This record gives sequence, C-alpha cells and structure tokens, in this order.
Amino acid sequence: MKPELLEFLVCVHCGAPLRCAASRMRGAEVEEGMLDCTQCAARFPVRGGIPRMLPDGLSTPECATSRAFGTQWKMLADLTSVFREEFRSYLDPLAPTDLHGLAVLDAGCGMGKFSYAAAEAGARVVIGVDLSEAVEVAHAHLRDRPNAHVVQASIYQLPFRPSAFEFVFSIGVLHHLPDPALGFERLVRLVHPGGRILVWLYALEGNERFVRLLDPWRARLFSRLPPAANRVIATVLAVPLWLLIRGLYVPLARRERAGRLPYAPYFLYFHRLGFQVFWGTVYDKLVPPIAHYLSQGSVRRWLENADLTELALRHRNANSWTCLARRCPPA
Repeated sequence: MKPELLEFLVCVHCGAPLRCAASRMRGAEVEEGMLDCTQCAARFPVRGGIPRMLPDGLSTPECATSRAFGTQWKMLADLTSVFREEFRSYLDPLAPTDLHGLAVLDAGCGMGKFSYAAAEAGARVVIGVDLSEAVEVAHAHLRDRPNAHVVQASIYQLPFRPSAFEFVFSIGVLHHLPDPALGFERLVRLVHPGGRILVWLYALEGNERFVRLLDPWRARLFSRLPPAANRVIATVLAVPLWLLIRGLYVPLARRERAGRLPYAPYFLYFHRLGFQVFWGTVYDKLVPPIAHYLSQGSVRRWLENADLTELALRHRNANSWTCLARRCPPA
C-alpha cells in the first residue's frame, strides 16, 4: 500500500480518517500492517500490499459472485496486447487522454487492466477496487505504477471520502450486483461535483432472445458448475462461434453485407480483439450467479434519481449501454 492512498481512505463504518501501522515494508510501501480508524474501534488489515476493507457480512449472491470472478480473473491474469483498445472502446466518447491529471476510481477493477490503462494515460491517481481475490492479480500489475493503488472492498460499502474522485468508471460490474441501482448510487456519492461517471452495462435492447432463451441456463446450471467444467463448456461454445465469425461475418463485413446478421457489431468487435478475449467473454456469460439486462429507460431513471446530467448514452455494439454523465455542482 502506497502512503498516498491514505488521502482517499476512510472507515467504512463511521467515515473517519484512518492511520496505518506497518509491520512489514517494501521500500516506501506497506506490505503488511493494520489500518486503524481514528474515531471508532474498527481495524482493517493490509495483506500483500492491499487494504482489505471487506464488510462484516456478505449476502450469498455476493459471495458467489466474488468467488466466480476471483477465479475468472486469476485464470485470465495476463495483460493482453489489446487491453488498451478495449479501454478506448469502453470509454468512447471520451479518450484515455481525457483522464490526464484526474483522480480516478475503477469500481470493480477485476485483474486491473483498465486501472493500468488509466494510470498509463496520465491520471493523477487511479484506485482500483474489487470485492474478489482478483485484487491480488490487479496489485501485481499495478504495484510498480506510482499513481496506482488497489483496495479490496464492496461497491455497497466503499471506503473512500465522499466526492473524492473527478472521474469514476465501472465496466461490466453493476449488472452483476444484487441491486445494480444501489451500486450506482454508491458510486455517484464519490464523484466530485462537476466530475463525471461512466458505466458500461448489459442492455436489454438487442439481447431479448438471449435473455429469454439462453440466459436462464446460466442461472439454473452453468453458474453452479465448477470452474473446470465451465472452461470446457466455454471452449466448446467459443470455437465454433469463432469459426463462424471468421468464415461468415468477416467476409460479409468486407462486402458491407453483414448488417443483418445477429450480433454483427458485437462479433466483429471481438474479431478485432482476438480469440483469447472472445473466449473470456463466452466464459463470462456462463459463470456469474447474477446478470441483469437493463433497458434504456432504467438507465435514464438512474441518472434522474441521482440528479446527473446525461452526456452520452450509447448503444454499444447494439447490445450494451455505455453511459457517461456529469454530477451537477451545487447551485
């Protein structure tokens, strides 16, 4: 844990500042130690360089989701050659350079690839937070970047000062929470007035058949299988789909005739990123215990309830939402 992180951390129980007592250092960083609340009796360990600020109790769905994604990101731990392109695509209509000089929160950072991209783009500080053990992979990627930090915590109980960040993003996380709207509300509290928040979410529009016919199998069967079984199933599904993309979608796209094929923008996007990223996405569709597909109206209601100004709501790849909004400064 880098000392600068204390500028942002507060107690999850009372919101008071924390002080750190280190028992083992790595240069200027705390490798092992304890965070003590300056007001109440709460204590939070620092293990492996990561503040572990987990709530006292997690619901059964939260525990299952944490285990599923912890396993996934430990398995898909490598920074691929295309993660920067992925990040640019999710940020659109912003560019990574728009984060230069900002305090940034990556809410649900997984293995840390987008935190890395934000830090590399020149953010003043980037904090990646995740509930799962994937924080250990993220920390391994980010520990040598002086402007990057990793914290283990729940989105429902985030240990940061209110209004601490000028830019908050959450990519592919809120729709896996038991209550996505509540998770969004907790993130908005951390945005500085005048700052921006960007979330990427599964869309109901464009996924109607998938939600009706295929997604129920995730909930009833695949999310309950061991990871090894889902790795095999993901491969069995991904390989023929990849051959279909290469053999049908790509040739028709070159002749500008792929527009009527199902999921054409989505499949062609993954063709640019490569099979490894595509396989990971297929696996990701199998394992989560919870997956919400949100309508455009639902997302707009989130913005209205949080008194946010909509800057962009994009139907990304015709099957998901990228929502960018600004927190209104006080009158």
